[in-house]
Amino acid sequence: MITGQSKVSGDPANITVVPAPEQSESMEHEAFAKEEYVPVIPEGENIAIDKKVKASGFFDVYTPRKVVDGKAEGVSYWEGKADSYPDTIAVDLEKEETIHTIRLCLNPSSAWGKRTQEFSVEISTDGKEFEEIIPSSSYDFDPDTGNQVTIPLKEIKTRYVQLVFTDNTGAKGAQLAEFEIYKK
Repeated sequence: MITGQSKVSGDPANITVVPAPEQSESMEHEAFAKEEYVPVIPEGENIAIDKKVKASGFFDVYTPRKVVDGKAEGVSYWEGKADSYPDTIAVDLEKEETIHTIRLCLNPSSAWGKRTQEFSVEISTDGKEFEEIIPSSSYDFDPDTGNQVTIPLKEIKTRYVQLVFTDNTGAKGAQLAEFEIYKK
């Protein structure tokens, strides 16, 4: 029988009673509310959309092509082979372009916990010989900030942009939902 009362055992001096608020609909406690994150899209045009992509490998159905499809949600992402670092992924812009920013995204859902990925950025005019322009660094992908990383560059002319991943604290291989490359 439920009477609305519960029996409490223990020392009453160590018990704090917190009254439940009156509510007629679902409520969220203010301590758990988060401000909605609004992503900042770099200036110009994402010229990586629907371009050719080449990777060192992939896991299961998470193919490289998904990083240039314009979708970051769901299962639209690339995942490198487990425990096979370095994992590389390169976008062919089809002709030399002057670029100024790279924006990398994972699925923005909070189900994708915060993770750190370590990678370098390389460029090439022929797709064979790559030059490192950003040395290997650690980047945080956090769902509280859209699970994205923006890398500003000095304007640079290139045809290929490649990432070389060496670590991911959230999985056994590199992960990327969108590989965006911007020109003005």
